Amino acid sequence: TMKMKIFKKVSLILLSLLVVSTACEDNYLDVNDDPNNPATATVELVLPAGMSSVAFTLGGQWQVLGSIWAQHWTQSTGANQFANIDNYNIDESTYNRQYVEMYAGALNDFEFVSKQAAANEDWNYFLIAEVMKAYTYQVLVDFYDKIPYSEALLGTENTTPKFDNGQDIYDNLIVKLDAALAKDRTLSNVRTVGNEDVVFQGDMDNWVRFANTLKLKIYMRQSEARANVAQAGIQALFASGAQFLEADAEMAEFIDVQDYRNPFFATQISTDGNGRGYVDIAASNTLLQYLQDNADPRLDAIYDSPAAGGPQVGLDQGDYTNPGFATAKNLSQPAVTATTPVVFISAAESKFLQAEAVVRYGVSGDAQELYEEGVEASFAKLGVSNAADYYGAGDVYEFPANQEDQIEFIITQKWVAFANFQGVEAYFEHLRTGYPDFFSATPNNVTGDIFPKRLPYPSTEQDNNGDNLTAAGGQRQVIERVWWDPS
Repeated sequence: TMKMKIFKKVSLILLSLLVVSTACEDNYLDVNDDPNNPATATVELVLPAGMSSVAFTLGGQWQVLGSIWAQHWTQSTGANQFANIDNYNIDESTYNRQYVEMYAGALNDFEFVSKQAAANEDWNYFLIAEVMKAYTYQVLVDFYDKIPYSEALLGTENTTPKFDNGQDIYDNLIVKLDAALAKDRTLSNVRTVGNEDVVFQGDMDNWVRFANTLKLKIYMRQSEARANVAQAGIQALFASGAQFLEADAEMAEFIDVQDYRNPFFATQISTDGNGRGYVDIAASNTLLQYLQDNADPRLDAIYDSPAAGGPQVGLDQGDYTNPGFATAKNLSQPAVTATTPVVFISAAESKFLQAEAVVRYGVSGDAQELYEEGVEASFAKLGVSNAADYYGAGDVYEFPANQEDQIEFIITQKWVAFANFQGVEAYFEHLRTGYPDFFSATPNNVTGDIFPKRLPYPSTEQDNNGDNLTAAGGQRQVIERVWWDPS
């Protein structure tokens, strides 16, 4: 079947990314190379390749980074594989491959699909490619601020693209999304998309909702840095009658067979003789204790209890030298399985974004109802019932009356919903809002207790595009904030 053919294609892509990510190669993909050969490539093959590139990067090494910096996870005792992340000790070599994969893999693929689709007025494929391209660029802007954008993806036409300001890129992403949404997808020559769409299997209504929800997220990210832009954009978006995601935008094409598994599970989790998976990561007490304090039943869905036996037990963030626990097997671990999806934007996130928009900007909608629907979506995603017992009147997650408290509750519940699915987004939202407000710096950090605010530019840019990097302000350190960060 077509679905099986596409699924096999995706598995091969994931396998190739796995090989690349674990290989030691100095001349890794150049961000300005164009891997697509128009004589042989088709949008049906290139589209899932780009989606897989994003999923592998966000669901693999950057999932670890985001989940540790969002204090969902922490380095376990008895090991130090991820200690540099907990210590904020990140340099230009740490995420070079991930940065390159987003450009040379994902963005080049989406650009190819966009151009081919535009040439054929194939507006369904065009919308999907433009949404995924905007999504990918936002992640890069949020990590790095200034990045190659207006001159990027030109292949040999320009191998040293200039860097654009992050806020200018944000503005243009909205323009590009609006242009893609405005295309007439009802024309007779517009083809139906099939299962090569590994996110929504060709459901274009959900792609329109994804585009609108992404616009909402782009505007909301600017709530502190450009309050007027955020407010005007969100009010116009709601006034237009835009519909937002009710379903998860995710890649869920994973099965428990080698080369078909969730990328974090495939690359990081080992299996003991009894089939129990474990990794040198422990549950962070920042989240685990929050769930325990509130008797939250999601606890046992977010974390697996220690492989060595006993109840759920976490580790204080970054306390991996603690002599009280011999190894990761003595600690709770993230309940990520071979089939856990990689989520781009979840239904819960969509609801919480809408709730915050109502609270901040007075747009149409019931903030409390949207908040409660977000909690419901989080419980449902984890297979846990009875969410209403936790947000009802007098319950621990009851929606408060005060506006600032409302924002705190919305963001904190979003932080819980992101656990194991969207670690990177949880980290970004903590930077934007300061919530949850009970994070603490890790004991072995190298930044003088300053929380990390960005990634340094990777060595590929320093080596291949150094003049433009210098013109953009040069190398940055993890303690230097990006443009939308209010701290």
